Amino acid sequence: MKIKFIIQSKSEPVNIYAFLSAGYRKEFKRKTGKIISLKNWDQGKGFPKGSTDDIKNLRADLADLANFITKAFNKDESAGIEITGDWLQKNIDVFNGKSELVNIDILTTYIQKYIDEAPYKRNAKKELGLSTGRVQNLKLFKSTILRYEADTLKGKSILIKDINLKFLEKYKLWMFGKGYSTNYVGKNIANFRTICRDAGKNDIEISTQVKNIQGISESREPEDIITLNEDEQEDIKKAELFREALINARKFLLLGCLIGQRAGDLLNITDKNIKEIGGMKIIELKQQKTGKLVAIPLLPEALEILKDGLPYKISLSRFNEYIKDVCQAAGIDKPTKARIKEKKGTPHKKDIFPKWQVVSSHVCRRSFATNFYGRIPTPVLMSITAHGTERMFLSYIGKTTYDNAFQMVEYFNKLAPKPKEVPKMEVIKNGTDK
Repeated sequence: MKIKFIIQSKSEPVNIYAFLSAGYRKEFKRKTGKIISLKNWDQGKGFPKGSTDDIKNLRADLADLANFITKAFNKDESAGIEITGDWLQKNIDVFNGKSELVNIDILTTYIQKYIDEAPYKRNAKKELGLSTGRVQNLKLFKSTILRYEADTLKGKSILIKDINLKFLEKYKLWMFGKGYSTNYVGKNIANFRTICRDAGKNDIEISTQVKNIQGISESREPEDIITLNEDEQEDIKKAELFREALINARKFLLLGCLIGQRAGDLLNITDKNIKEIGGMKIIELKQQKTGKLVAIPLLPEALEILKDGLPYKISLSRFNEYIKDVCQAAGIDKPTKARIKEKKGTPHKKDIFPKWQVVSSHVCRRSFATNFYGRIPTPVLMSITAHGTERMFLSYIGKTTYDNAFQMVEYFNKLAPKPKEVPKMEVIKNGTDK
């Protein structure tokens, strides 16, 4: 290891640089924050020359800086810390009295802080505590950031203050290049905005461009939306299953297609949620995501599923695993375009798969909304599925406003009064034949 000082300009005054040689192909230079006149610089010795007090103080400062960097180098290299240009700059800043980089300024550190504080964060329902799904999303976000740092920054940590529109554009291009879906890219961008805003509230330096960060999402084509129609549900009902776990999962799957709730709510239904009002049985629950209280009437098909009681509770991951097996046993194998993950932690892969392979918990709510669209008034469906707007609801099931218009025409045609028949005039004979 060798440290020396150099100048690179002929314009007065000139910046003094620290030049660090730390081994083969490991040479770094950074500004020391010191300046000098060309006439006071000894090019051969790489040190100030002159006898004024200012020059003497400058020589002493540079000598102390060289000792400081040498000690820091010996300590950090033995500890396995990578020596880089940023490392050199950080130590120069510390020597000059600038505050050392605080860990909380690092993006991944702050994400973890946000996760750790999840029980005390306000959620969309204005209550304390982020949902399990939201926390999981943040954990995936952090792992994706770590992958990006390893892939493109040689492991260098991203600082919150460096997250601006230019950075996000590079990040988006990297994600798309790795095959991540548009919606997952959009969730990452939204997470950047959330983390930066929260950091700003805690006096962490953030870019002035944070307020201009815009999310992105993709609209699914109707053929990309996975649902189970009534014939397929009938096939699932009749499928020959031999494992109790699959029989139990089938009950959840078929019930989910008839009550239209998210998996988190579906899998947590107990006997306490089943009530009787005016001779009609309903499921009443408070949705985890929205906090809304909903009441869903149990159709005869749902009552048939529940005649032997509710299915026993299982985890979401097991449910997703088992219903694929259920659908495979039922012959739900129509070639279907979809995005799936081949393994955890990898981007989605878009291809054609047998339908059973791409079925997941989302199929319950989507099947309910799709199959009953046009048969039950859209506002009633929305009150059950808890979609905030009709546009969101129609997009969810792959419909457009034109589909809704045609539905209204059919509805009005049924309501329109039928024209009265004009009595037909008949010739009546007078009873005499001639």
